[in-house]
Amino acid sequence: MFLVMSAQARTVKTRSDRAWDTAYLSGLGLVLLVAIGITVVARTGLRSKTLIWSDGKFYYIWARSVLLDGDIDFHNDYQLMFAPDTVPAEYSPTTPKGLLNNKYPIGLAILETPGLLLGSVIARYIVHAPTDGVSPPYQYAVTWSLLLLYVASFILFYQAMLRLGVARIWAFGFGLTALVGTNLFHYVVREPTMAHASGVALFNILLFLTVRWDGHRTRISTLHGILLGALVGFLYLVRNTNVLLVPVLAAVVMNERRVSLREVAPILSGALVVAALQPISLWFLWGQVRFTSYLNESFTAGLSGVVNALVSARHGLFVYQPWYAVLLLLIIYGAIRAPRLRSVCITAIASFLLMAVANGTWWCWWFSLSFGNRAFIETLPALSVVAALVVSRLNVGKKATVALVAAMLAVVAVNLYLWVGYVLQAYPREGNHTVAQAYLWSLSYNVRSLLQHTPRWAP
Repeated sequence: MFLVMSAQARTVKTRSDRAWDTAYLSGLGLVLLVAIGITVVARTGLRSKTLIWSDGKFYYIWARSVLLDGDIDFHNDYQLMFAPDTVPAEYSPTTPKGLLNNKYPIGLAILETPGLLLGSVIARYIVHAPTDGVSPPYQYAVTWSLLLLYVASFILFYQAMLRLGVARIWAFGFGLTALVGTNLFHYVVREPTMAHASGVALFNILLFLTVRWDGHRTRISTLHGILLGALVGFLYLVRNTNVLLVPVLAAVVMNERRVSLREVAPILSGALVVAALQPISLWFLWGQVRFTSYLNESFTAGLSGVVNALVSARHGLFVYQPWYAVLLLLIIYGAIRAPRLRSVCITAIASFLLMAVANGTWWCWWFSLSFGNRAFIETLPALSVVAALVVSRLNVGKKATVALVAAMLAVVAVNLYLWVGYVLQAYPREGNHTVAQAYLWSLSYNVRSLLQHTPRWAP
């Protein structure tokens, strides 16, 4: 009888596992379909007929100029990308080599390379469109290839959490809430050519490969170590502050096993080689050794900027994206109540605080046009996996489970509500509004305008 009951339990568990897996994949598929639909609607409704907006133009210009023009002279690239508008004045000054500056790192441009090459093939041989890097085949190929990367990375993120021992219900909940219940949603479905979702995707991939190595309990091979290091360097190339999240990965691994210097050496080698691409690219652009191309911009906001970035009415992270606060509270709870996870929790808290200092002391701590405070998006997978570990390891009771699931549903609903208001420009995107104006936008928005006019899809 015991064997029969055990077999039945395994069958039930297997069916439950499949149900959670199917539900998770269905959720990701729905997000992808929404994102694809939005890109089609956006391109139909925009005057400039472009899907690469805002800062995304500058990231993409690196790829377009190098691959299509064979140079890094951005004069014609800026004209193409900003037409029919003029190029922003801050990019008119030239470097000592007489080239227009591009202050944005090259990491995202590397991720966009497959889409650009695919766009070239489609434009040249299938639809016979202009092969200028900005015609529709390029716009769609680059945007949709990034969307596929982002969604696929969340499959790896889910698998990584399962490998770490996270219960499926929490792998499902924390994975989808990070994607749909935070401002990451906007930068996946609406502005995928910004750097934030790509940083999240790279972290997800890196976490999966790191956990995969740890799960085998074998010494890391040189090739695997170089690959891990290259991804760390890639994180840096996409957005330099992303390196502040790497200690969380190290803490997750070292919490379960010891890591020898022989294993660390190839990781460091891979990271340094890839990270070196940034000063190399700037040397070609400037003709001198530089590690950053930001001019007259620095960390001048001080402590007030850190506080404002987290709790002010102007894109305050915890004010408009409360899921980050929930994750931090769970991690703090884990640091107190889960001794075996204490080092991981403390490291995650420290990484977030360092990111808060880096983002908050930046002169533009509200990060201009931003849904929530976009500068913190890259912290989501690190915070989510640690919080999921805490909840799973502590085996929370029924009441706590119900409360946490209710919180997940609530933040998803609030996030989507705020996002609709942001897309419709029902409150100022620069953040010059009160908390009430953002949360009560539906009460003051012109419903007749919503019914009679096409939504303003531009970011």
